[in-house]
Amino acid sequence: MLSIVVILLNRRKITARELADRFEVSLRTIYRDIESINLSGIPVISNQGMDGGYEIPENYKLSRQYLSLSDLRSILTALKGINAALDDKEIELIFEKIQCLLPDNEKTGSKNDREILVFDTFGWGKQEKSAGRIQILYEAIKNHRLVDILYRDGNGQSSQRVVEPMTLIQKGFSWYLFGFCRERNALRLFKLTRMKHVTELPGRFERRPGHYREIKTEWPPSEKKLEAVLKFSAGLKHKVEDYHEDSDIIAEDEDSITVKTFLPNGEWLMATILAYGPDVEVLSPESLRKQIRDRIDQMAFLYEKK
Repeated sequence: MLSIVVILLNRRKITARELADRFEVSLRTIYRDIESINLSGIPVISNQGMDGGYEIPENYKLSRQYLSLSDLRSILTALKGINAALDDKEIELIFEKIQCLLPDNEKTGSKNDREILVFDTFGWGKQEKSAGRIQILYEAIKNHRLVDILYRDGNGQSSQRVVEPMTLIQKGFSWYLFGFCRERNALRLFKLTRMKHVTELPGRFERRPGHYREIKTEWPPSEKKLEAVLKFSAGLKHKVEDYHEDSDIIAEDEDSITVKTFLPNGEWLMATILAYGPDVEVLSPESLRKQIRDRIDQMAFLYEKK
């Protein structure tokens, strides 16, 4: 609701549908939020017709009392984490404006500054390399500029791609670019770590319809998965609980945990099982047991060679 108020203060008019799409909620949620904002004392006017939409009277100003010190600290923390990746002068200016609202002893960088929450979107030791690519892509998206990418796919094949960049996405520990690939003539997701080189091109483009959520990034359908029974040592219980539902656990004692689940068949599965070393045993299917056994024999042979 605070975001809606800020949007209404910064632009003359916006429709309920635009707000619903922006925040990925239903129209009913927007109607309830607008009603709550009105009840809080902030006047929101609803205009009907073709040019209708919500707006706040032009002479209305948001009082500082609506934002507590805790609110301001939370906003600053989020902005600081975001701008570590984007290095955007506009975000930096917003950060400075909000910081001006804080008492001197609460400002970031003061003697009493003790961070209790930090957003860091990079892994350890990867900041400089990743940040440079993110900043190039971010500027290209804002300016509707094409980018040229040397990209390595999941099979290790490299290719040159000209992409219309649309959205930067940070999920978990990874960054992705959503855009239209002119080589594949389709919307695609590109993983940042697989980009070997990124260059902004002089050509411009008009943003196409489409959303990154429409890209199918799930594992293959269940018929292409493999039903496997894995027996883990009890010391890996924390990892089993991280990656498997309680319903997957079919047996457990003080020495081991046995899991029955569907997993994507292929090299990923082989690498994952081998990464556990002697702390996991494949009980079934026999075909997977044989694959693991053959791979271990190959590894043993490599180390036995003179």
